[in-house]
Amino acid sequence: MRKSIWIIPLIFIMLWGFSYQCMAKKINENAGTKSGQILKMGVGANAVGMGESNVASADDVYATYWNPAGLSKVDKIQIGLMHNEWFEDIRYEYIGYVQPALGIGTIAGSVSYISMGELDKTDDAGTDQGKFRPYDLLVTLSYGGKLNKSLSFGFNAKLLQEKIDEQKAQAFAIDIGGIYSANDKFLIGVNLQHLGSKMKFINESYGLPLNVNAGVAYKLLDNALTLAVDGNVPSDNNANVGFGADYRIMGIFDLRFGYRYTLGGNDLGTASGLRAGVGFGIGNYKLDYAYVPYGELGQSHRISLIASF
Repeated sequence: MRKSIWIIPLIFIMLWGFSYQCMAKKINENAGTKSGQILKMGVGANAVGMGESNVASADDVYATYWNPAGLSKVDKIQIGLMHNEWFEDIRYEYIGYVQPALGIGTIAGSVSYISMGELDKTDDAGTDQGKFRPYDLLVTLSYGGKLNKSLSFGFNAKLLQEKIDEQKAQAFAIDIGGIYSANDKFLIGVNLQHLGSKMKFINESYGLPLNVNAGVAYKLLDNALTLAVDGNVPSDNNANVGFGADYRIMGIFDLRFGYRYTLGGNDLGTASGLRAGVGFGIGNYKLDYAYVPYGELGQSHRISLIASF
């Protein structure tokens, strides 16, 4: 099975080539035209610290975002909490719950909330009209199960609400994911994300940011080291590729590093693709931290906790 490790760079090259073709077809002509940007913000500092490349190795409560098929690997009740301190006073909060369902699979529910701070409100003449607080709210119900020893599948049903001043809009979406485990070391994952209805503000309707995510993961050194590569083809931007590594020390500490590259160049500079993180776990509790730079906009700090029962 040692030869299987060479599949990772091979698939990386394939994903890169596929993404390049998508860019050549001007997939980015829709940049900035989609609603529901909360759908694109990864949860769980452990996965984010690995370059957000987690579609194949998702195996905890945060699989509700990366790949619901990964919920099938959760054999205990789990609660996940995350705080994302973004730039410009934007904050992202997440809470998730996972429950194994009597041998028929695993069910989960989660709530995500983005507060965009307090913004100035003006009329057409520029006169001050006070303040308002826009927000995004996402509620997700999930299921993950196994078709056989090697193949898992899962899906999400999501209800999204956005509010800007006094105007609100809603949309419904689903995700469909699968994971193939060649053995305990080599995994392949795919996830179709954000397939759903449009959001309508007053008289204008906006589609959701549909995304196709595929990748591989390989575990080495008695599963202490995980290497992963993901490719994303979004409907509202250029394709991108992410890769990352997670090294566990003494079964307690995790060191993570990754990079995410958007074809054509990262808009906020080369350094904005960097990802890094650390983790500490003991008993039924695990605490993780991830650092994500955003160039001149500032930095993002994610802290997440998983409690198992």
